[in-house]
Amino acid sequence: MKRIASFVRKHWLTYSFVLLCLVGVDAVQVYLPVILGNFVNAVTAWKPGVSKFAYLYLGLVTVMTLMRYVYRYTLQRMALLFDYDLRRQTFSELLKVPLDFLYDYDIGDLMSRLTNDLQAIRQFLQMGFIGLVDVVVLGISTVVMMLILDRVLFLYAMVPLVFVTLFTVFFSRYIFVLFKRVQDTFGLLTERTQEFLTNIRVLRAFAKERKALAIFESVNADYYRYYLQEVKLDAMFGPVTGLFAGLATLLVIWAGVSELRQGRIQLGTVVAYVNYVNLLVWPMMAIGFGLSLMQRANASMRRIEDVLYAKKEVPCFEPCFHAGDFDHLRVDHVSFSYGERIILKDVSLEVGRGELIGLTGPIGSGKTTLTRLIMRILEPPEGTVFVNGVDVRHIPLWELRSQVAYVPQNIYLFSMSVFDNLRFGNPDITREQAWEALEIACLADDVRELPNGLDTMIGERGVTLSGGQKQRLAIARALLADRPLLVLDDAFSALDTVTEDKLLKNLLDYARLEGKSVLFISHRISALLPTDRVYVVIDGVTREYGAPADLIRRDGYLAHIYRLQVMEGLAHE
Repeated sequence: MKRIASFVRKHWLTYSFVLLCLVGVDAVQVYLPVILGNFVNAVTAWKPGVSKFAYLYLGLVTVMTLMRYVYRYTLQRMALLFDYDLRRQTFSELLKVPLDFLYDYDIGDLMSRLTNDLQAIRQFLQMGFIGLVDVVVLGISTVVMMLILDRVLFLYAMVPLVFVTLFTVFFSRYIFVLFKRVQDTFGLLTERTQEFLTNIRVLRAFAKERKALAIFESVNADYYRYYLQEVKLDAMFGPVTGLFAGLATLLVIWAGVSELRQGRIQLGTVVAYVNYVNLLVWPMMAIGFGLSLMQRANASMRRIEDVLYAKKEVPCFEPCFHAGDFDHLRVDHVSFSYGERIILKDVSLEVGRGELIGLTGPIGSGKTTLTRLIMRILEPPEGTVFVNGVDVRHIPLWELRSQVAYVPQNIYLFSMSVFDNLRFGNPDITREQAWEALEIACLADDVRELPNGLDTMIGERGVTLSGGQKQRLAIARALLADRPLLVLDDAFSALDTVTEDKLLKNLLDYARLEGKSVLFISHRISALLPTDRVYVVIDGVTREYGAPADLIRRDGYLAHIYRLQVMEGLAHE
């Protein structure tokens, strides 16, 4: 809640104006029963000029309505401003968290924090502020006016209304726990929905629709059950407070009639008191209402602060150096583990300017982890990864990653046109450059056959494209980024051999012509043969390295893979 208090302090002038309007509205509300009581007394006494009370009442109600509009509009505008700033800041911080943070939190849960949780905070800023001010201003001033009018009626009125306060405080105690449970379950529900919709083709391919529905229904049932518990409390709150308010009104009328008969008060006083009882119900309810909204906002703020205060990527470890134009990448005996699971034990490799380097090894040997260490997506140990002789930990993160164009194993394309996906890494490219990159990636003919060519919309994750088309589009996107080091992480896995051979030749020609360095990660020997050197990583250790022809002549891993794939090719023929 410190963040909300800081926001209010920052905009103290606006909130002072809102407070002034609120106090003005409360003052008018407190004075209106007095006017109504005087009007009733004047009418019952047949006094002349009673219309002045009606005009005064109407004028004050009009002023109160205008002030109420102004403060409600201003509060909602400020709540939206806070929501806008916090949403932007939260998303900005999400972009800075390390990769392991995303392993601990589901995407759906993070989405719910940016939607439902922010809505709960916005509701508190809109209505909680009003409730807390009314408790103090309207509540105290109403009590004072009731004491001035008649102390006997005050005692009758307060007995039931005290129970309203006790009930609302009791009610608010359970809101925090219930609401946090509801929000957590909603996050899980969002995550399951996002997961199943993203992989709907896999679900259908394996005929797992019923199982997915069962899992979704289980989470949905939990959400329904937890939310129903909160609904039961909410449903009870209004009727119970209304019951106590009705009892207070009944006691005031009963005691007021008794005092009227004895001639100690006038009818207008009883009428004013009944209005004050109804007026006092809201401040007493607002204690619980404001606490309830505050508890919800507090629970939601804690969930959002999990992101805001999460460990972030370090932009640059001191002292910082600029590496300059890419010339040389060196990985020197790097080791890395995910918790207690050791992935890399002793891996070394070098990529010089304009060199084509191959990297291979069994599945799970740590090749992808190595690429992430090079780009500091994962944090490498000190003194293990260098660009131009400078430790990557001491190179500004934006500068390091601007040196690398990366095509990962799992291709992600955005739900926009082919051209917009291509210009993602370089917004300034022309359509001619896009076609040139597509030609190199052997995708130009496929794009021409699409309904709108470059302007064809592709679904989220490239759902309208085949696996091979997505890989080639990602390669074209990386080429258009125009960075000195191109890292291809098993980027040919979905291609047929004919397309692979043609694409590989195009990439080699492009790299030689443009002086680009390329790191090929592949299990296919055909992609490794044209490289200058191949590094073989087995069990997290660099076991072999050298020219492909030299490694094939040895009786090692690459020679074994070469013989297997040659035999597979002959068998296929």
